[in-house]
Amino acid sequence: MRVLEYAVFIIAFMGALAGCSIGFAASLEKAVMLAEHGLTVDAKRELINVIFEKRGKADDKSEAYYLLGNIAFEEDRIEVALNTWEELVKRYPKSHQANMVKDQLLELSEVVLKSAKDSLDNVVARSYLRHADFWSKDRDDVFTIDSSWIPLVEAAVKWYDKIIAEFPKSEASLVAYEEKLRTLFGWEDSITYQKSEFYGVKKNFWTYMPKVIKTFEDFERDHPDASTLQAFRFQIAQVYRRYRKWDLTRKWLNKIIAEAGDTDSFYRDLAERRLKKVEHSVLTPLVK
Repeated sequence: MRVLEYAVFIIAFMGALAGCSIGFAASLEKAVMLAEHGLTVDAKRELINVIFEKRGKADDKSEAYYLLGNIAFEEDRIEVALNTWEELVKRYPKSHQANMVKDQLLELSEVVLKSAKDSLDNVVARSYLRHADFWSKDRDDVFTIDSSWIPLVEAAVKWYDKIIAEFPKSEASLVAYEEKLRTLFGWEDSITYQKSEFYGVKKNFWTYMPKVIKTFEDFERDHPDASTLQAFRFQIAQVYRRYRKWDLTRKWLNKIIAEAGDTDSFYRDLAERRLKKVEHSVLTPLVK
């Protein structure tokens, strides 16, 4: 009986050793799931465990470094993200993840104005810096940018287009398309109580609406299954209605209904209800 129990123990032990790679891969998957459910602290801990797993695969470790950098970036801890990605490139220079961040590191370094203090090996110099920092502790460590006279929409669109071009048909591209469309639709910025600044379509329908349509067509082509397509179709119809372009309003509302098919969706129902009364809205002045 004891021999049988020992044999079972040995088989189980060997099976556990053989399954180490499976358990390791699961820990990476677990980290992703933790992050998706908002358990960011636990996700970071799990990713660090992946990195220090002795029997872990290089591909999993490089992915862990990449994801840790992403989390830090999302938390606005830009320098931590930069350091993490630099470590990724240093340890796994030939990895897919390193290739994704390698070209961005210099640019990111310029954006965050990375400090060289931590690399100082002169103890006296470091002490002098601490003395100086004590007296200038109220200074701004983050530079402000005067955006007056800067074309904000065009500046933003440049970077959305860069994402779309460099990461085609990716999740990043999908987000860039969505944010680019929202930017082109425009917004109102209250300068004073009596004066506002307008951007995008809200500023000039004739200039920006063709860009909205072109961007949406590209979005639809690159991400035909995107869940936000119907919402953007309705936004386009709504803009045309706001400017009393009745035929174009109907055209885009009917697109929504056609795309929905037999599905009784929110936007299909909304489009059908709006079609019953299109020719009624507050006139928005057209700036040409």
